[in-house]
Amino acid sequence: MTWQERLQKLRKQNDLTVKDLARRANVGYDNLYKIEKGLIENPRGDTLGKLAQALGVNEQFLRFGLHGVGDAKYLDDAQILAELEENTSQTDLDLIDSAWKQALEIETQVYGPGSKAPTNFVSMMFARIYQEMLKRNEH
Repeated sequence: MTWQERLQKLRKQNDLTVKDLARRANVGYDNLYKIEKGLIENPRGDTLGKLAQALGVNEQFLRFGLHGVGDAKYLDDAQILAELEENTSQTDLDLIDSAWKQALEIETQVYGPGSKAPTNFVSMMFARIYQEMLKRNEH
């Protein structure tokens, strides 16, 4: 399941229309519609966080489906890593590790060493890798 499909499913479980969720999350209706249809894969800024909060889930659950729906608190990397290791093959973990290191190198080149701005960049890279892994495992 893609994060866009998870978003749509959660919206429907909460008996919300696209317009309702857009208002609740303070995001544009057109953008939310395009996100759910998969036309926007990586929304800008804090859109994903706003949508997760409006639906009562954490951002990691919305992106990756890793954590319980009722938990809107930030989850530390150790928890995420533990669940990922439990449900992922070693080959895929090696791929993630390699891609993560490359993403960190790129963010340092783009934003400079020690910058906090690239957190979203690395998260999006990780999300893309994870989605590709899920697609491969479905076949």
